[in-house]
Amino acid sequence: MSNINRKQAFNFLKKSLENFNFAQKAENCANEAQTKKFLIDPFFMLLNYGHEDLIPEYEADFGERVSNKVDYAIKLNRKDIIIIECKKLHSKLTDKEAGQLSGYFQNAKNSRIAILTNGREYRFYSDVVLSNTMDSKPFFIFNLENFNDNDIDGLLDFDARIINVIDIITKAQDSVFIEDFENTFFIEMISPSADFLKLIHKKMSFKSKFNDARMIQLMNSSLFKSLTDKIILHETKTNSKSSGIITTEDEIQAYHTIRTILIQNKKIPKEKIGYRDQKGTFNILLDENQRKIICQLKFTDSIKKITIGINDYPLDQIDDILKFKNELTERTISLLD
Repeated sequence: MSNINRKQAFNFLKKSLENFNFAQKAENCANEAQTKKFLIDPFFMLLNYGHEDLIPEYEADFGERVSNKVDYAIKLNRKDIIIIECKKLHSKLTDKEAGQLSGYFQNAKNSRIAILTNGREYRFYSDVVLSNTMDSKPFFIFNLENFNDNDIDGLLDFDARIINVIDIITKAQDSVFIEDFENTFFIEMISPSADFLKLIHKKMSFKSKFNDARMIQLMNSSLFKSLTDKIILHETKTNSKSSGIITTEDEIQAYHTIRTILIQNKKIPKEKIGYRDQKGTFNILLDENQRKIICQLKFTDSIKKITIGINDYPLDQIDDILKFKNELTERTISLLD
């Protein structure tokens, strides 16, 4: 791995992506060849791969009788390669296309990373679940028309000067583990097993006779929301010790109030709403993007106020936020558009 300053590389990549002018390039992409020339090739140039690094029509050998060629391969070193399957712009990237890439992946020696793209969306796959078999789900997706700082940081891992296959596979494994853990935990929450309930009951200080039916009855959405709030508050307090930023219970309560208001509108995806606590202000935003701030909260001992766009409003109490439902919703929808 080269001694590249990651922060500088990140800033340069971010600026390059913001100046990419996708819409203008897309006008010339009526077929796959044009999509490669005007979108896909320049995309990999942003990641510091030269034309000579993109090997076209790379052969994935299925044996003596059948031979197939994947659109591109990138040889990282004597051992590792990345294979890339390209589709024309506006093509849907479905399980069918992923299945085709999976066949190439299985038969392309030394490939641990595969990319499926239509020039707009780039789906990155590996073989985390079963060795030498491409996973059914990508571990990372980058969309040239919709990305945030976290997406750029993830994409930076594939920069030709930085890329480390082992590190990428480790992150992919972590991603798959977290998703599987989350799904498994979610199932336990909505339909808890006797073993799970017994474990929790055993660790409780309130000693009573174990009754799994009663415990299931007591587990509901209100309980889960309370647990989530406690976890978030604990995490923010822990993180604030080193940063000097303290996230308060009032700020968390206000965040949940605003989030509840917004997700009542079907146009607003709940997973896009988040917050970032900074010294002096508590920002509620979309896609973790500081350019997409829905509102700012300023809570001190002497003042509480909310800023929506350029307008400041004093708050006597947190529930006063409900008065600004329309403004908050309109502001959020405008940031989505």
